[in-house]
Amino acid sequence: MSVLDLRGVFWGPPGRGPILHDLNLAVPQGQVLAICGANGAGKSSLLRLIYRYHPPSRGTVLLQGRDLWLMPAPEAARQVAAVLQEQPSDLGLTVRQIVALGRLPHRQGWGAGLSAQGRRDAAICEAALARMDLCDLAHRPFGTLSGGERQRTVVARALAQEPKIIVLDEPTNHLDIRHQLELLALLRALGQTVIATLHDLTLAADFADRVILLHEGRILADGPPLTALTETNLARAFQVRAKVDASGARPRFAFHL
Repeated sequence: MSVLDLRGVFWGPPGRGPILHDLNLAVPQGQVLAICGANGAGKSSLLRLIYRYHPPSRGTVLLQGRDLWLMPAPEAARQVAAVLQEQPSDLGLTVRQIVALGRLPHRQGWGAGLSAQGRRDAAICEAALARMDLCDLAHRPFGTLSGGERQRTVVARALAQEPKIIVLDEPTNHLDIRHQLELLALLRALGQTVIATLHDLTLAADFADRVILLHEGRILADGPPLTALTETNLARAFQVRAKVDASGARPRFAFHL
């Protein structure tokens, strides 16, 4: 069984036509999936369907065979963790406190810090901090971190949720090249189902097992990177002339008007 299924899904804001049209996809456990496409293609809207921000106008989003919108909200939050582009920097919380927010969907009542569950939560948070190499920064206020450190912190918070799926919206935005590569390598090494939107096609091809290329709210291509990111598909998706160099270890892309 797939961990995530979209079946005949449409979505659009109330009073307007659909932005996403008849989406059908199945994501197996452990797959790393990149969603690519031009601005306005529907990438972020698709992620919002997956992390239960927008209900579909038509069709069904299934998580391990169950309708995501028929689940209680805390249960859905335990299953799907979202790492978004917007990161508030003035919360006044430390790195450890930010990561601990990932345990909120698992909390049952107050006084958890003194209970066996509270001790388990603390251990899970410490493991997430270690996984993202944040132990030395755990006491630091979140607002004092660099862009790369903030990204690692919010990914650690997502890991602390113990989700089935981690969803990321442009996780490499505002990061320099080294931090982009480090973050994607960390995500790749998690062994979890990861779904991320990416603008950089070279990073997407190197990072993902599978690429979905969206065009005008529809799936234009779906498959391994070199199958989905062909010159013909890229030309149609981005309205440019595209050249793909697949002679090296990683494909390289060039575009011309």
